[in-house]
Amino acid sequence: MTPVFLAYDFTALLSMLPTAVGGRKKPVYDHYRPSFSFNTLNRISGEVSFPELEELKPGGTTKAVVKLLPSKHIRQNLKSGDAFTILEGERIVGTGVIQQIERKKQIPFI
Repeated sequence: MTPVFLAYDFTALLSMLPTAVGGRKKPVYDHYRPSFSFNTLNRISGEVSFPELEELKPGGTTKAVVKLLPSKHIRQNLKSGDAFTILEGERIVGTGVIQQIERKKQIPFI
């Protein structure tokens, strides 16, 4: 069996932590590139877009489109309702919940 990298695109409800509890001091914008963790020690890089906002301020919540970059550390069975953590380095700056999986792509590891 050939190992594969997985990549996902999904919509999610994203909530950024308020600055007062350790969140960012400034807003984030389209093409924001944090790391994500799905209840594991593994970090997965990705990109976030905000179809309904120009910026998402600390403490704010919105619908977002998340595109996870291909990784061997992504679980095979991500689904609607799965929660995740948004990180910048080791610092937790937000949380999210998958609303709908838009695309799951398997890329052979050569």
